[in-house]
Amino acid sequence: MNIILNDIYQFILYIVVFILIFYVSEKTARKKWNIVRRREAQEINSFHKWGKRILWIIFFVTWVFFSSWLKSLLIIMVIGLFDAYMQWKSGEKEYIITLLGLVIFIVFITFGYSFHILSE
Repeated sequence: MNIILNDIYQFILYIVVFILIFYVSEKTARKKWNIVRRREAQEINSFHKWGKRILWIIFFVTWVFFSSWLKSLLIIMVIGLFDAYMQWKSGEKEYIITLLGLVIFIVFITFGYSFHILSE
């Protein structure tokens, strides 16, 4: 039982550390490049809205029917890159925060599996 609690504490600490890393990174980037916060779910146009919806549907179908971690992570990265591209194309600076979040997500997953924090 003690081993299970130790793993849970390690997992919670791991998540809290990465949330703090993202929070500090986001605040620093917003201050450095004068990026104004926008509504999180705000899409640029209908192509952006429907593109994200279709990509999320593909993600959920892949996750439910194929249960492949690698494919699901790749689709999440494609969603993030698509979102950043559409923000960049519209002239917003928010794409910097989106790319920063994507990089931190990739590092989070990589370290989590490297140190067996997220693996079974």
